[in-house]
Amino acid sequence: MAKKRALDRSKVIDQAIAIISDKGLSELTMPALAKALGIRSQSLYHYVANRNDLLVLVCVNRLQVLRQHLTKKIIGHSGLDALFRFADEIRDFLLHDKAISGIYYGLNEYVQNEQIHEEVMKIVELGEKLDVDNKNIVSLHSLLGAVLGYVFLDRYVIDETEKEADDNYHEMLLRLVAPKLQVEGTK
Repeated sequence: MAKKRALDRSKVIDQAIAIISDKGLSELTMPALAKALGIRSQSLYHYVANRNDLLVLVCVNRLQVLRQHLTKKIIGHSGLDALFRFADEIRDFLLHDKAISGIYYGLNEYVQNEQIHEEVMKIVELGEKLDVDNKNIVSLHSLLGAVLGYVFLDRYVIDETEKEADDNYHEMLLRLVAPKLQVEGTK
């Protein structure tokens, strides 16, 4: 009787995520992944075409998890509160999920990938559903760009305490989300 394969694509993706989380994106190689899965490198090609294909699958997986997480966190909230939660949850997810942040900030290699584009657009559409009064927000695109840029600086460049980073981040959000409210409040 033939032995059934216990391995599937989702297990390959999960192990790739574990390697990125534990050792970093540069340590995710096909031989390292095969070794962690207890299989030969050649066997990986039954599940993924190459490393770039694997990275796309990992990125899509993490974006799907992020979208599900966002949906749960903003249910029951509206207006600016929902928008701040949306931005905060994206930031926290990217700061703590090494797999998505490692890949996302290297997306120039995968920018033409339709699956990644679709998942990013689903997150943008979720943000648009927040239906925040447009007179008080620069744009969702600007807000998301600011969040992603801030996360990059948080992770890789700026040396701030966690509290300083949180305070500065929220100040940036407030200035982007409610600039007209601030100007009107000073009159």
